[in-house]
This record gives sequence, C-alpha cells and structure tokens, in this order.
Amino acid sequence: MKKATKILFIDREYGEYLLIADILSQVRHVDYELIWCNQLDAALPQILSNEFDVALLDFFWGELSVRDLLNAAKVQANITPIVVMTDEMEIEVDRDVIRAGAADYLIKGQISHQLLERTLRYAIERKQTEQYLARLAHYDQLTDIPNRILFRDRLEHVIHLANRDKTSFALMFIDLNGFKLVNDNFGHDVGDVIIRICAERLNACLRRSDSVARIGGDEFTLLLTHIENNTDVAHIAEKIIELISEPSEINGYEVSVGCSIGIALYPQAGHDAESLLKNADMAMYKAKQEEGSSFCFFTDAMNKNVHRQLKLEANLRKALKKGQFFLQYQPRVDMQTNEIIGLESLLRWDNPESGALNASEFITVAEDTGLITAIGYWAIRQACEDLKRIHAQFGSGLVMSINLSMRQFKDERLVQEIAAIFEELEIQAGDVELELTESSMMENIDLVSLCMRPLAFFGINFALDNFGTGSSSFLHLQRLPISTVKLSSRFMAELQRNTSDRRLVAAMITLAHNLGKIVVADGVETFEQKSWLQEAGCDHMQGYYFAPPQSLEDVCKTLHAHQQHNKDTDLITI
Repeated sequence: MKKATKILFIDREYGEYLLIADILSQVRHVDYELIWCNQLDAALPQILSNEFDVALLDFFWGELSVRDLLNAAKVQANITPIVVMTDEMEIEVDRDVIRAGAADYLIKGQISHQLLERTLRYAIERKQTEQYLARLAHYDQLTDIPNRILFRDRLEHVIHLANRDKTSFALMFIDLNGFKLVNDNFGHDVGDVIIRICAERLNACLRRSDSVARIGGDEFTLLLTHIENNTDVAHIAEKIIELISEPSEINGYEVSVGCSIGIALYPQAGHDAESLLKNADMAMYKAKQEEGSSFCFFTDAMNKNVHRQLKLEANLRKALKKGQFFLQYQPRVDMQTNEIIGLESLLRWDNPESGALNASEFITVAEDTGLITAIGYWAIRQACEDLKRIHAQFGSGLVMSINLSMRQFKDERLVQEIAAIFEELEIQAGDVELELTESSMMENIDLVSLCMRPLAFFGINFALDNFGTGSSSFLHLQRLPISTVKLSSRFMAELQRNTSDRRLVAAMITLAHNLGKIVVADGVETFEQKSWLQEAGCDHMQGYYFAPPQSLEDVCKTLHAHQQHNKDTDLITI
C-alpha cells in the first residue's frame, strides 16, 4: 500500500483548512494526509521534525512575520519544502518568499486540484534533488559522513556560538596508524572497508551535539561541543583509540590499525578555524612520535596536566579498591563548658608514591570523575563505624561531623544510602552532622534543599562550612535546615592584624545567633584567636590550638586525657 503524502497546513482559518482538504480530496491518484497548525510560533518545530513531506503556509499573519519563519527554517537546514499561499499576485511577496527559502507560492482564489497536486509534487521533487546535490557536495561518498567542506562550515558555526556564549569546545585531528601497510598488503578494497569501519566507530563515540568528518585519505576530524573539563576530552580520546584499535575480520583476514589524535581546545589553542586546525594537526604529529596509538593536546602544559589528571584518576580508582583511604578526626570544643562535644571526620589518602594526602589534593578529580560518590559512601560508613566505637568507650554525647560534596547531593540514592548505613550500624541520626561548603550549596540551591529536607526530617543536623567566603544570604540560612555555621579558617590569620576582618567576623556571629544558629570557628591556632572569638560569642571551636586531626586511636587517647585532666585546661596534651 502506497504511503500517503503528509502535509502540514499552517493557517489561522479553519475554513481555509476545510477548503484545501476538499480540493485535495478531488485528486484521485494520490493520497494526502492534511495536518492543521493554527499557530505560527508552533510551526517551526513541526517543520524541522521531518515528519511532513511538504508544508502549506499562509503568508498573511498580521504582525507576525512569515519571512522570519522561512529564514529560521532555511538557516537550520530544513528538508521539508514549504509552499506559501497568498491572497493575490504580488511581485515583492513572490521574490521575498522564494529568497527566504520557500519552494513555490500559490494564489488562494486560483487553486484547483490539478494545480495544487502539481505544485506539491514539484516542490517535493525539487527539494529531493537539492538534498541529493547538497549531499554530493558536503558528504564523503565512501563513508557517508561530512566531508572537509561541510566540516569547515560546522567549525565556523561552532566558533561563532562558543564566542557568543563564552563556552569551550574541542577539535580533534585523527590520523590512522598502519593504514598504508593495510593498503599495500591487502589492497585498496580492504582499505576502503577499514575507512568505513573507522567512520562508524567514530560516530559511535559521539553525542548528538558533536560531529565527525573525513577530510582526506585516512584522516578524520571531530568537533566536541559543551566541554566541561579537559579530562572529559581525554576520556573520549582514549575511547576512540580503544575502538579504532579493535581488529576487524575482512575477507577472511584479521586487520587492525591504530590512530594518533591531536587535540586543540577553543579558545586556548586559537580563536579561528585556521589556527585551531593547524594546532590540532601539530598536536597530532606530536602524538605520532609516541610509540603506538596516543593523543596529545596542543600545549605542553595542558598535555602534561591532562595526563597527570588521568594518572591521578586511575590511582584513585586503585585506592578505592585497595583500601588506601583513611579518616582522621579533629575535636570540636564547647567554649562554655570547655568539653569536647564533637569530631570532624577528615578524608585522607595513603598514596604509595606521595604519602598521606589531604582531601584538597585529590577531591576535585574525584568530583569531576564521579568517584566521589563511592568514596563519599565509604567515608560516611567508616565515620559511623568509628563513632559507634567512640560511643561505646566514652558515652553517646559526641557528634560526628561528615563532609559532603555537591556531586554527592546529585546522587539520587543519597537519602536511601545514608538511612541504610544508620540502620545497619544502629546510629542515631542526631549523632551525625553533615557539612557542606557555602560555595557548593549556592551552586544548586534547589537541589541541595531537596536533599536536605528529608535528611533533616530523618533527624540529621547540617552545618555550613567556610561561611563568609561565598555568596549565600541569611535568607537561605533561615529557609534551609542548617543548625550550625562554621567560620572559614581564612579569617583566623587576620583577626589580630585586620580590624575590618574582626568587625566582619563579629557581625557574622551576631547575625547567626539572631537566626538561632550555632557558630563554630575553624582553624583556631593561637591563644589570642581563641580569646577574641570567645569574647565575640563564638560557641564552638576547633583547630591546632586544641588538637590536630588524628587517627581513631589517637583521638581516643585525646578524649581519655580530656576526661582525666582539668576541664579548664585550654591546651590538650596528646
């Protein structure tokens, strides 16, 4: 059964729709399906959907411009032919609509079924011919992917968008390794098959917004848009190398090639197409100097940094498997009672090459790669297990503070996982305080709020770390279930030297108290800092003046010593 010709009819008047439907019903040898659209602003997505064989468009929409619709469809490479309908013959309209991209026009009062059928048929046939010729001009005949001409147009377009939106993108220049040997040993037919296979594999690596092209012999280019960080680009390069290197069976032979990839990032490697292509090509030749398949970024500094990041990521994965992470604990002291009332758990990595590393030295890579989710759940479980041991030895008064990253808040399993850990270890929710930094909270306040509320309802307390260094408002403090704010340690060094910083800290303490929040000073190192903060009304403190971060064994010794010594002693001897 022959498929009906599908027509999008764009007109405000239902009567016109019925008239055209009646005229089409008189055509005997062609079946038509007429779909009515009575809103001009809703027409473009339907035209671009490629669901219709042709569109019939009324030219007159009052203040709304049909020319804008035609131009928008033309710019976005619309493949649906558009026939414009006018009330009468107008030379200017005729020229305007054809120039704007219309395939033809009809005068409403003169439309017969023979004329309408012929106009629609010619419009469809002309569009198909245009598409065929455009494909010949812009697509590689062997692989059916864009050629050098179309790729250059797309590159210019991406540069324009990136410059306008202040975003970045990556250009990859890919050259096959060992392709000449395949041609010499197996012939050009096998070489052509290899080229087609590589094109298919490159396509498999791309997102919808990316594009690939064959620009010559065994050379390809890739455009990767919406790049968040260099490590993502490096991962795609590794994936390409892995896919291209997989052997293929052709005519009974197992054939394999490798590839070298040069990477140029916009705008670091250039602001125009010529510079980016040249620098990606240079980076590719540098990659070819390496043994086997490899990739190289244009700048040496960037190249070294990405490889360092990749090595760090690989080592983090090993660390998680081999149990190289551990926690240290820093006591928090109540200034009214001089008692240790809580512990902050601090993540550490026992790196075989570098020794013990603080979280600040690897947490960014862990967040960028998503490893922070698994590491974070390990840290929560370990801190809760250690808290259970501490409570068994020293009573249940101590609260454990655990840091969370923004990436963990994006994990939809966060609430369920924490609840499961508490239930398994028989931990009371009120014995745990979750810390998040001010900057991470403001990164996505809605998401943070969505996750915080069920956890707060569960009984968990929240603390806002690095308070005073970000852009949160006291309005957010009032609306979110935050019970504690921690003054950033950055303020501590300036308390004795900078009068304005002292006034700022005093004001923050007063405002936080007015909102019913507990104020904790982090990074207290001297008696002078401690005395001034105590006079300013700070509730709790932690820092090297009281005790440094310690292992579980050492913090238990500290707690024991604190119980035995005079409660008024400021400095705890470990």
